Amino acid sequence: MTSREKFLAGMRFDTGAPVLKAEFGYWAGAIRRWQHEGLPAARAVPAGVQDGDLVRGSAPFAAADTTTTRTGSGELVDLYVRPALGLDSYPVKFPIDFSPRLPKRVLAEDEEQRTFTDAYGLTVRLLKHRASTPQFLRYPIHSRADLEAYIERYDRNYAARLPVPPERLGELLRGREYGLRLGGGPFGFTFFARSLMGEERYLTALYDEPALIHRFNEFFLNFAMEYWSLILAHADIDWVIILEDIAYRGGPMISPAMFETFALPYTVRFVDFLRQYRVPAVMVDCDGRLDGLLALWVKAGVTGLFPIEAVNDILAIREAYPRLQLVGGVDKRPLITGRREAIDAELARIAPLMERGGFIPHIDHAVPEDISWDSFRYYRERLNEIIDRRKA
Repeated sequence: MTSREKFLAGMRFDTGAPVLKAEFGYWAGAIRRWQHEGLPAARAVPAGVQDGDLVRGSAPFAAADTTTTRTGSGELVDLYVRPALGLDSYPVKFPIDFSPRLPKRVLAEDEEQRTFTDAYGLTVRLLKHRASTPQFLRYPIHSRADLEAYIERYDRNYAARLPVPPERLGELLRGREYGLRLGGGPFGFTFFARSLMGEERYLTALYDEPALIHRFNEFFLNFAMEYWSLILAHADIDWVIILEDIAYRGGPMISPAMFETFALPYTVRFVDFLRQYRVPAVMVDCDGRLDGLLALWVKAGVTGLFPIEAVNDILAIREAYPRLQLVGGVDKRPLITGRREAIDAELARIAPLMERGGFIPHIDHAVPEDISWDSFRYYRERLNEIIDRRKA
């Protein structure tokens, strides 16, 4: 079976089909470290890539117009671990652009850092020679007037946001062996507003200016549906991700009542829109502990969760929602310790979920560089063995 066939079988809860052997991705620094520790180094990670940059665990998107080492969005794809461990391609991310396509400008630069404005109008400071969290110096939306001016910068030329003209998408993707996913950053009904307003302004606006949040979500819901209808009409999308990241290890950043008021109505309408295209999997991407919000996403019609970080009890989630699609869910902490008995215990914990279908196991986010090659290889080979025993 192809990677795509395995993914779709898993999403159908086909317990007789082989489980997809794939990882979401790796920090580039992990790949560099592993190549010093025994991972075959036929191809080095490019010098300009920072250690904290993502290397996706997928094949290249068919329309990548740079080199076969990158996705259509310009991110690196895994030409390192997949061939070494016999992994399938993770579903490939369809390149999207939700920005108003503002000109990028460098505002200041020295030997250590660069300050610039990006295509979204965010003013950002980044270190140049080592991985760092971006420092957001200014957000483009503070008020209703800012939002209305921001909206005016968008046009309806959706075809210009595609990697090729829409009529060529079917031809470009015909015969592909990988799953195709649409969505992720920055689109979601809490995440996008936070990314353009900042956390503090977003959270205070829920109380002080609720009309601002509703106007934001109404505009971008309609924008997404018009934009994506062009993609969905010409490409068979296997997986849609709605990015929220509205929780941390202690629980959600907003109350369920706030979510039900400001995000749920738009999620319901968006899921209804996707149903007409028969998308097999519509999932929420949310880090952190999901208590309090999970029931609302299920109520909205969302079919699954990703990446299911270890603060959640994935076994309890499966018991509560037997037909919820689950992707991720493997705690990375035992791999960081390097203790094989701890890795074995984690794999024994999640193995029963594979027997019930609807579950694709992998590390609960990108694999960081504080995991050794010996530890990761042991984990992945053991997981592959568990999957192969199911087929036997």
